[in-house]
Amino acid sequence: AGKASSVVGATSESSCSSCQAGKYASASIAATSCTSCPAGTYSGTIGASSSVVCLECEAGKASSVVGATSESSCSSCQAGKYASASIAATSCTSCPAGTYSGTIGASSSVVCLECEAGKASSV
Repeated sequence: AGKASSVVGATSESSCSSCQAGKYASASIAATSCTSCPAGTYSGTIGASSSVVCLECEAGKASSVVGATSESSCSSCQAGKYASASIAATSCTSCPAGTYSGTIGASSSVVCLECEAGKASSV
């Protein structure tokens, strides 16, 4: 578990390599390669045997990097955008037209404030 080998006819465990950080190999299959943690997650664990080690970016951050090895791959959402805590965000969601937000790293659409009476936004 946590190792993979692409060697055909291998005669010893030394042909199996530990999965690098950002990857894992399931204990339930004979792994020929390690699987990358999906975008929106990261893992610093070497030799991981399950996707459980792939930690989600925290709320208000997103990452499009597949196989990320550290939390630093998760970037804070810019003003006017947000990323919920309930998903492994691969990108930040824009506030809808007619709203705005100056908050950086927002984790909910609650920060998207409606334009005041007499003003509009189509952006």
